[in-house]
Amino acid sequence: MAKMGRPKTEDPVSKVITFKVKETEYQAMLEYTKSHNISISQLIRMGIKMKMNESRK
Repeated sequence: MAKMGRPKTEDPVSKVITFKVKETEYQAMLEYTKSHNISISQLIRMGIKMKMNESRK
Protein backbone atom coordinates (compact mmCIF):
# COMPACT_ATOMS: atom_id res chain seq x y z
CA MET A 1 0.00 0.00 0.00
CA ALA A 2 1.11 3.53 -0.74
CA LYS A 3 1.68 5.93 2.13
CA MET A 4 -1.17 8.35 2.72
CA GLY A 5 -0.89 11.79 4.18
CA ARG A 6 0.03 15.33 3.48
CA PRO A 7 2.55 15.81 0.65
CA LYS A 8 5.98 17.20 1.56
CA THR A 9 6.65 20.86 0.79
CA GLU A 10 9.87 22.33 -0.56
CA ASP A 11 10.10 24.90 2.24
CA PRO A 12 8.42 23.51 5.36
CA VAL A 13 7.59 25.71 8.34
CA SER A 14 9.83 24.15 10.98
CA LYS A 15 11.05 26.86 13.36
CA VAL A 16 9.11 27.91 16.44
CA ILE A 17 9.52 31.43 17.84
CA THR A 18 8.08 32.38 21.22
CA PHE A 19 7.62 35.97 22.36
CA LYS A 20 5.50 37.90 24.84
CA VAL A 21 2.84 40.48 24.05
CA LYS A 22 0.59 42.62 26.21
CA GLU A 23 -2.98 41.42 26.73
CA THR A 24 -4.32 44.36 24.70
CA GLU A 25 -2.01 43.50 21.78
CA TYR A 26 -3.09 39.86 21.91
CA GLN A 27 -6.78 40.78 21.93
CA ALA A 28 -6.25 43.14 18.98
CA MET A 29 -4.50 40.35 17.06
CA LEU A 30 -7.33 37.91 17.85
CA GLU A 31 -9.96 40.37 16.63
CA TYR A 32 -8.02 41.05 13.43
CA THR A 33 -7.40 37.39 12.67
CA LYS A 34 -11.03 36.42 13.27
CA SER A 35 -12.37 39.22 11.06
CA HIS A 36 -9.87 38.40 8.26
CA ASN A 37 -10.10 34.60 8.66
CA ILE A 38 -6.35 34.07 9.11
CA SER A 39 -4.20 32.60 11.88
CA ILE A 40 -2.02 34.58 14.26
CA SER A 41 1.01 32.94 12.63
CA GLN A 42 -0.11 34.20 9.22
CA LEU A 43 -0.62 37.71 10.63
CA ILE A 44 2.88 37.75 12.13
CA ARG A 45 4.45 36.43 8.89
CA MET A 46 2.62 39.17 6.94
CA GLY A 47 3.94 41.82 9.34
CA ILE A 48 7.50 40.53 9.05
CA LYS A 49 7.31 40.56 5.24
CA MET A 50 5.89 44.11 5.28
CA LYS A 51 8.71 45.40 7.49
CA MET A 52 11.39 43.64 5.46
CA ASN A 53 10.00 45.06 2.19
CA GLU A 54 9.73 48.51 3.79
CA SER A 55 13.38 48.49 4.81
CA ARG A 56 14.51 47.56 1.28
CA LYS A 57 13.10 50.78 -0.20
